[in-house]
Amino acid sequence: MSAAKPAVGPGSQPKGALYAKTIKHDFAWKLRLTHPDRADIRLEWAGRPIVFDPVEIADGDVVVLTGPAPERLRGTVAALAAGKHPDVLADEAILAWLRGHGTLGEATLGLTSTSQVTVDGVTVRSMPYVATSPVRPLNHYLKASIIAFRPSRSLGILRAGREAADRGPVASVAPRIFELTVPGVGRLVHLDLALTRLATPAWIASAADYAGADWVLAGCAYGESEAVATMLPGFAGKHVLVTELINTERRAVGLPVEGVTPLRDRLHADGLPAHVFATQASYRFE
Repeated sequence: MSAAKPAVGPGSQPKGALYAKTIKHDFAWKLRLTHPDRADIRLEWAGRPIVFDPVEIADGDVVVLTGPAPERLRGTVAALAAGKHPDVLADEAILAWLRGHGTLGEATLGLTSTSQVTVDGVTVRSMPYVATSPVRPLNHYLKASIIAFRPSRSLGILRAGREAADRGPVASVAPRIFELTVPGVGRLVHLDLALTRLATPAWIASAADYAGADWVLAGCAYGESEAVATMLPGFAGKHVLVTELINTERRAVGLPVEGVTPLRDRLHADGLPAHVFATQASYRFE
């Protein structure tokens, strides 16, 4: 990995500029990873940009949806509502639900539990996992207390509840971990929020062949840092990025958050070199 480049932060460039890329076939780096906001992870290489759970979608992007949570689908729904036709890789049930919001691109591909697909030369594998909720439903007392004493949080709470109801049966779809094999670049594994106390020994054994990638991205569900610290070394690859994925959503509804830096420090102390991948950060690999 080249020296980490300065994080994209306030005063550097408008957030929208992160999405102003088009297809490039003479790319300056082997790979660039950008984390604009929320769970949005953007991969730029010599082919079409690939973006996990996008907040915004640019022309030419290949969209990969890790699961059915409202915050993971919101950007794609907005793009469809705006008349765009993104190419999307996602569970078949999610694609069926999205088609109720607009027309998906011709290269859209549905995923099953054992499927392997190829888009723009990139081979994509995925595997479902059992998730804890990034933003657990609030009980009525806590929800009423937040609305009464922190009214600025009210819209976020109400929107989260409305979006959860609107998804209907899609809400039961399991999220997925992903492996991308990018020609001329290498393997990237996105573990999302899979490493929790709910991960059984059988699931860990089944996921073993996702280990050892060139890049490993791992989020941490709230209260699950011990599970991540215990399991992540088994997936370790050349570059390990501890990725902030859920704090924006939790703040929006007034829930506590955990930074990923203490987890990175714990991994370092245990002998696993890792890097923090916070929102509005970017890494280039040459």
